[in-house]
Amino acid sequence: MTNQLLPMWTIETKFARLTNEECRRFLGFVALLKGGFEPFLWKDPEDFKEVGAPCSLISGSKYQAFMRFGDYLEPAEYIEDVTVYVDGKKYAPSGYTVTNGVITFNSAQSATAKITADYTYYWKVRFKDDSATITAKFINFNDSKSFKLVTVR
Repeated sequence: MTNQLLPMWTIETKFARLTNEECRRFLGFVALLKGGFEPFLWKDPEDFKEVGAPCSLISGSKYQAFMRFGDYLEPAEYIEDVTVYVDGKKYAPSGYTVTNGVITFNSAQSATAKITADYTYYWKVRFKDDSATITAKFINFNDSKSFKLVTVR
C-alpha cells in the first residue's frame, strides 16, 4: 500500500568539469537554497523535452501537460517553449496561457478535440543533502562529487 499518488524520484548527477568561477556559482547556489531546504526547478540535460505529447482535460478549458516514461505519465509542474496543437493544427499562442504545467485555452475546445503539445519541462527538486563537494584537479579545472536531487510534491 502506498501513501502518495506519485513516486518520489531520486536523481544522481555530478559536474565533470567546472571552472573556478562555475564552482563559486554552484556553491553559492547551494548556500542560497540552504542545502536541501529550498526546492528549485531542474532541467535534466538529456531528458527535458516532449514532442507531440497528449494533454489531458482537467476541467473546462484546462489541460495538463505530462512527462512521459514509457506508458507512465506524470504531471509536469513547469513547462516552457510551448507549442499547442488542436487536432494536429498549430494553435495561436495568443489563444492560451500556461501556468504550472497547465495549458488554459481562452475559449473552450470541442469535447472531441485532440490536444497535443511540444514543450520543455523541468523537475521540481531539492538537494537530498545539505552539502556539496568540489575537488580541484588542475588550475581552473574542478569536478564535483556526485550529488542527489529528490522530487518535491
